[in-house]
Parts: sequence; structure tokens; C-alpha cells
Amino acid sequence: MTDATASATAKGRVLVVGATGFIGQFVTEASLNSGHPTYILVRPSSATANPSKTKIIKTFQAKGAIVLHGVINENELMEKLLKEHEIETVISAVGGEKILDQLSLIHAINAVGTIKVKCSFWSLNFIHLHIFDP
Repeated sequence: MTDATASATAKGRVLVVGATGFIGQFVTEASLNSGHPTYILVRPSSATANPSKTKIIKTFQAKGAIVLHGVINENELMEKLLKEHEIETVISAVGGEKILDQLSLIHAINAVGTIKVKCSFWSLNFIHLHIFDP
């Protein structure tokens, strides 16, 4: 095994949630370019209902991304996907009306217990400041 092969094998599996959104596209591209096995979570309806998202998904697949179908607020499904695919890093670029769905994702991550890195571009401070403050 060459040093390059060993380096690529040693890179952890990354799941990007919100990969077809504005920020998510950049995050997914960076993960793929850095050689991480990259998984993207796609809502079942996104793959067929929106032609521009379908194009983004196909572009990522052509670059090596692995598509997982589901929604982040389905706790049991998320736990299953995280375990089954041995995901080590979860990056959420989810925003807008889906922002609170990240709470279910966080519960699934904690339940699995093997995720080394958790990152959200819509931090809990944002949730606190804009949703919970009187």
C-alpha cells in the first residue's frame, strides 16, 4: 500500500446533511476534494422534484459521493444510517425552516456514540438567539 493509499484509507467517513444547499455544496466539494469518503443525505423528494438539485446530486455522485436517502428528523433511520455506514464526521448545512430538525440529528449522533466530529453551520447560539429569547 502506498502512502497516498494509506492516507486516503485513513480519512474518516463524512456525512453532509444539506449538501444540495448553497453552503452544503461547498462543504461537500471540499470533503470530496480532500479525499474523504463522502456521504450526502438527500430527502427522497429532492432527488426527483427539483431538477437543479437532481443535477447537483448527480455531479456529486460522479465525483464519488454516496447518496443516502432520508430526513434528519427520523431518529431511528438516522441512527441506522450512521451505524451502517460507520460515519465518523457529521456536518450539517441545514437552515431555514428545517433548522430545528437538527435536534433529532444530534440525538441520533449521541445515541450512536461513535461520531468524532459534529459541526453545524447554524449553531445552537443562532437557535437560542432567534427562537428561545423572549
